[in-house]
Amino acid sequence: MGHVYYHHPGDKQFSLDFVHPDSDEALSRVVGYDEEIAVKVRAYDLEESFYAIYTTRTFSGTPVREMEFDLNAALESVGDASSTIVLRLMDTYRTIVSENEEEKGTPVEAYKQEDVRELADALDKVTWTGSATDVAGRLASNVILKHALPNANHRTGVALIQFYLRRLDPEFSMPETYVEVDPETYDWREWVNSYINESKRLLTVRRKNVLFKHLQGFGATTLERKHGIEIDLSAYELDMHPSEAKEIYAEEHENLWIDFVEEAVERVGHTELKQTPAMSKTEFAAAIRDLE
Repeated sequence: MGHVYYHHPGDKQFSLDFVHPDSDEALSRVVGYDEEIAVKVRAYDLEESFYAIYTTRTFSGTPVREMEFDLNAALESVGDASSTIVLRLMDTYRTIVSENEEEKGTPVEAYKQEDVRELADALDKVTWTGSATDVAGRLASNVILKHALPNANHRTGVALIQFYLRRLDPEFSMPETYVEVDPETYDWREWVNSYINESKRLLTVRRKNVLFKHLQGFGATTLERKHGIEIDLSAYELDMHPSEAKEIYAEEHENLWIDFVEEAVERVGHTELKQTPAMSKTEFAAAIRDLE
């Protein structure tokens, strides 16, 4: 009872965008989308009947390795430190995509274009003071929050944590974050998956709190994202202005990833990193250049 799909059960590329109890209002919304938006409609009958509109952008699903990344042009107006870090971040992303293709034996498809300026903006929003684990968690959180990569944003964020902490402690290595299920299938380990799933819940609620408040009024109690991730609507404060939700849930997301980094360093016996002073953005960029 009260179960609603956030991603359309027939095609996970479609996500929930609008709900309304009136069919005319739903139809008006459908015809109002531009031609770059594909639409699916699903009817629900909970405490109140309503129509749910699911949308996706009609990006072609080009293999990531065939996409062109014009990084120099995109970073022309970005400061030197941010440019250095973004370039390294994109190298990390390409490595993750390549490894994923080797693991699964199929090309990784992109359903959106990358936005390297958004990655630079994510770095600008990081508070680069405090402990090493604080800043590593903020870095991962902001990269994931921006969602500027075509896919693998969480894996890239986790890889960035290790890369940053290794500039302070070359002996540091992340505990294993994913495991081979069978010869062609890999999955996040259970302890990591709990953080990944909560991260996705927070990001979803942050974007859609008003929509979810409407769903509660229709009798919805849980939403199901792809991969079976469920969002218990009663566990999150939904009754707030969208700008307030963006701020509050961004802070919760950041704290979640700081907790993740602290657990990671504890698991591998490098708890001293929780007291090690962080590198600034300038120092981190300089450490990257020293590797070249």
